[in-house]
Amino acid sequence: MMIVWKTMRRRLLLGALIIGGGFALSTEYNDFEIAKNLELFSNIYRELNTHYVDEVDPEYLMETGVQAMLKSLDPYTTYIPADEVAQFNSTITGRYGGLGVSVIKGPAHIIVSLPYEGGPGQRAGLRVGDKLVAIDGENVVGASMETISHKMRGRPGTSVRVQVARGSQDKLVEMTVEREEISINNTPYHTVLDGNIGYIVLQSFSERAGEHVASILTELKEKHDLAGVILDLRGNTGGLLTEAVNVANVFLEKNKLVVQIKGRNKALQQVFRTLNPPVDTDLPLAVLINRYSASASEIVAGAIQDLDRGVIVGQRSFGKGLVQNTRDLQYGAKVKLTTARYYIPSGRCIQALKYHQGKPEQIPDSLRAAYETISGRTVYGGGGIAPDVSIDNSDFINIMQTFRQKLYLFDYAERYQEQHPTIPPAKDFQLTDADFEDFLRFLEEQGYAYQTETELLLDSLTHTAKYDAYHEAISDELAAISTALTRSRQAEVRQQKARILHRLQRYIAARYYYERGALEAGIGQDPEIAQARQVLATPNAY
Repeated sequence: MMIVWKTMRRRLLLGALIIGGGFALSTEYNDFEIAKNLELFSNIYRELNTHYVDEVDPEYLMETGVQAMLKSLDPYTTYIPADEVAQFNSTITGRYGGLGVSVIKGPAHIIVSLPYEGGPGQRAGLRVGDKLVAIDGENVVGASMETISHKMRGRPGTSVRVQVARGSQDKLVEMTVEREEISINNTPYHTVLDGNIGYIVLQSFSERAGEHVASILTELKEKHDLAGVILDLRGNTGGLLTEAVNVANVFLEKNKLVVQIKGRNKALQQVFRTLNPPVDTDLPLAVLINRYSASASEIVAGAIQDLDRGVIVGQRSFGKGLVQNTRDLQYGAKVKLTTARYYIPSGRCIQALKYHQGKPEQIPDSLRAAYETISGRTVYGGGGIAPDVSIDNSDFINIMQTFRQKLYLFDYAERYQEQHPTIPPAKDFQLTDADFEDFLRFLEEQGYAYQTETELLLDSLTHTAKYDAYHEAISDELAAISTALTRSRQAEVRQQKARILHRLQRYIAARYYYERGALEAGIGQDPEIAQARQVLATPNAY
């Protein structure tokens, strides 16, 4: 019996040693794999640099390899070369050295989409619609957005010579612009709507966003007997996590949980609570979101919803529940990497996608767990923030995707400006039925083509029928279906008349009154704002 016990004890001790040493063995194995693969990578890099048939750029090779490695994880984990760090920092601070203009990509040129009012570009004469032809004497027709941005940005006080093609006649205009430090206003517009409803647009969670929202709401309360407030986060893709907490703090009591961060490293887990007295916890609140509201916007909207502080209005948000941090590298570069997930007060994470070897996988609705708000309403994790008051605009979004890609609204606004030297103040500017019919004629002139899923299937059927020798037999039927679908498409555009006119008014107003005018124009016709006002004005609905 004693011999058996001694044998068992030796086995138990040996097992304990194996279990206790498992972590060490695992760590040693990982260290070996890292060292082995770094050596392999270094050898391949050296062989390419030495023996490849053509001369290679070592820096380009390395950056390509690094970017491919990070791309296999998720789209938010990226390498930031030293020459792009300043531009990355500007998204956080809201400040950069440059001309103060936004640009978009056109068919051949990069086009000025909006000069910042009072900025160096606008003062020097840059206008909406100007097509960039040359910068400092170098032709930039066909250049990328990144190239243009790099050339326009620089140290404040330095000058840049810009040549543009202007108007439908592409008249060449040249000007010299002195770069300045540009500070992007994260709260570009606020007002009081009919019914004493305060309205605040927050476009990014850059530095001092919380302070700006608090100051605006305080000012509105002092000047007006507010009956409610609308916080517009549509199109706001996020920013600083701390500013999300600060913005939520404007409407939430001190010491309220806003968000928790949980990652693989337990030591880095954090809990963020409101730190300051709020500006107001009683005013009825509506938060507007859409499919482009992401990250910090979802933290604020989610906290407001989970704590039953207000009503969320609009469309389901983007669904970004991943947290990124930057790490400094040698030679001034950085790496931005996903380190954790964030969880809002109900305990849910709103990340809509999981990534496997860089490929996104949608989380099905059947796997989205149910949670409860503080008063017991059911909400769901995964898939973004679902609004309390949902407004379906999917048909409009499908049309707008084509409008944006082809710059139809932008180009029509240019034609409208050429025909109308002045327009009324932005808040009074309103397009007519005749203007809408003129826009439809413009679309026809431009060869507007918006293919529905049914039309894509019809194209596929037509293509297949040709190879199967059925095309002649059913060609009349296919043509009839195509004609019917074309009429249906035209009817669909007409059904979205109100939304299209509203968006077109904003494009046009921007050419006369810049960003503020674009935000102010047609505000009374905005369907999400109208719905939010209705909810705030109806106590039972609220």
